[in-house]
Parts: sequence; C-alpha cells; structure tokens
Amino acid sequence: MKCAVVALTPNGARLALTVSRQLGACAFIKSGLLPFIQDEGSQNIEVRMIEGDFKAFTGYLFRHYDGLVFIMACGIVVRSIAPYIIDKARDPAVVVMDEKCRYAISLLSGHVGGANMLARRLSEETGAVPVITTATDINGLISLDAFAVQNDCAIENTEQLKPISAALLRGEQVSMYSEYTLKGDFPSCIKMYKPGGGEYPSNMVVLSSRTDIEARGERTLYIRPRSLVLGAGCKKGTTREAFKEAVRAFMNRNKRSMLSLKCLATIELKKNEGCLEEFCRDNGLEMKVIPNSDIAQIEDEFHGSEFVREKTGVAGVAEPCARLACRSGELICGKTVYSGITLALCREEREYLI
Repeated sequence: MKCAVVALTPNGARLALTVSRQLGACAFIKSGLLPFIQDEGSQNIEVRMIEGDFKAFTGYLFRHYDGLVFIMACGIVVRSIAPYIIDKARDPAVVVMDEKCRYAISLLSGHVGGANMLARRLSEETGAVPVITTATDINGLISLDAFAVQNDCAIENTEQLKPISAALLRGEQVSMYSEYTLKGDFPSCIKMYKPGGGEYPSNMVVLSSRTDIEARGERTLYIRPRSLVLGAGCKKGTTREAFKEAVRAFMNRNKRSMLSLKCLATIELKKNEGCLEEFCRDNGLEMKVIPNSDIAQIEDEFHGSEFVREKTGVAGVAEPCARLACRSGELICGKTVYSGITLALCREEREYLI
C-alpha cells in the first residue's frame, strides 16, 4: 500500500515523521512547520510541504495514494475528502489519528481499501487504540470484501456484498462453494456447499474462477481468485482488438472469468509486442517474460512446431510460458489458436486464508 501521512500542527508533524518511518510513507506537513521537525530525525523520510488550498491538496492525495493517514481532527478530514469520495471499490483507505497518538480511526474504505488493517497496523506500531466501526468486524463476523482483498481476489458483483453481509448480521446461514482449499478458523456462520448437495442456498458465496456455476439462490456473491496465468504468443503486428477478442473468446469457451487472470506470460521475442503490452495495461496484469533457455528444458512436454522454432527459437510458446510462469498448479486449457494468436491457461494451486 502506497501511503501518505498528513499533519497540520507541530505535534502532528512530529508524529507524522514517526508514522511515516514505520509505514515507509511520505510525510506531508503544512508549510512553515519544517523548523519544528529539524531535530526529529527526518533522515531517510520523504517530507513534502502542503501548499495552497487544503481541500484541493486532498484531491491530489486521493489520486496518487492507496492509504491516507491524517493526523488532525476528524471534522477537517470529513470536509476535505467529501468531494472526492466515489465508492468502496475505488476510494483509498483513510485513517485519522489525533496528535497525541491515542486513537487510530478507520474512517473510509475499511474493508476493500484496507483502512481497518491500516488502523490495526498503526495500533501495533504506535500503541494507538484502533477504532473500527464496520458492523461485521464489531460483531465478530467474516468480512467478505476484506477476505477478497487479503487473498488477492476480485469481487465480480459488488452489489451483492451488502445483502450478503446483512444476512450474516441477521444471523442467517451463508453457504460457500470454493474451487480452492480454505485455511484458517472457519466461522460458524459459513457452511461449505457442494453442487448437487441438496437445495440451493438462499445466501451463497462462490469462490471460483469458473463462470458456469449458476446463481439460483436469492443472493449470490462471486469472488474471483486471481489465480490464472495466461500463456500467449502472436504474430508480429497483431492488433489490440484482435488480441483482446481472442482472449475473451478463449476465456468464454473454457468458462473462466477474466477477473481471475493474474498475469500474462510470453517469450523474450514478444515482450515489446504492442497488443500484449496494451492488454496487460488495460487489465492491470503483470507481463512475465520467459527466457528461451527455460522453455527449452520443458518444451518436450508439449506438442511443438518446427515452424515456430524457426521464428522464435523455441518449439512452443503459450503452453510452456503459462506453465513456467505459474508457481505451482496445472495446465487447465491447452494451446488454442485464433488467427495467428496462441493461448493457454494455467491455474495456480494455493490456499486461501479465511
């Protein structure tokens, strides 16, 4: 999490240095406060001055940081952030501390943004009391959006978070189907569900990359683990649109969610191919470049092509790249060709902490 720590008073500025050091964050202090922190050991801490209108400055923070720690009165923070609040999926974590370091208040984006976790970390680092007000937390219930964030998952239908959480708060049973292994203390409010195991539950959570698990209950929340590695090769000059449509067709054919893509893997020859770079950028994916020497060690496991070897130096691209970029797991969709584009898919095997 990229954090900024903001202070407007001398005592707040001193605390901002301490917190910035603990979080590896940038400290923003009001212009004119520099003399008050010269003896506070600001070496190796990035310190910037707040110039101009504070509300406009807050907008800058919203655009450039994932976590914001304001050391000042809550009222100042509320009035300053109000114009920039969008929704829980996009807002940064906002925590407010008092300059005496008594409290760390999770003010905005407690679950998805991580403000609750940030407040707890500040408590561990400084001794401040974390103030958490989200209903599931104070009632000792599982927070499904926090579960998604902590396990690197995407929520497909965020509109179902509120009714599912409300069901938990009413004491209703929520069932969960998981394609993956779950680890941890299983909450009593969650019951595991197997397809075909009787009547479809009213409240359902699906943890899966598959898109063919039907939502037949009254409320179903889909959580998509980012666990799929896309191996890809293409002809030089393949257009952005052609590649995007090929991937969508490939994922639809294999009934896998685009939200579950974790990274794209390809060979060195294609690392600067425009359509691959643009697809990764558009979908927030890392591109992993696999050396030919690594592919050579496993290429006999796949059906290769001498024509491809002449062009690229290796007999296959999509399948071995997907396999090598996947830390552990299995090839779930073999090489598929779409007009000069080859694709394959691996699924990482790992445990998800509940």
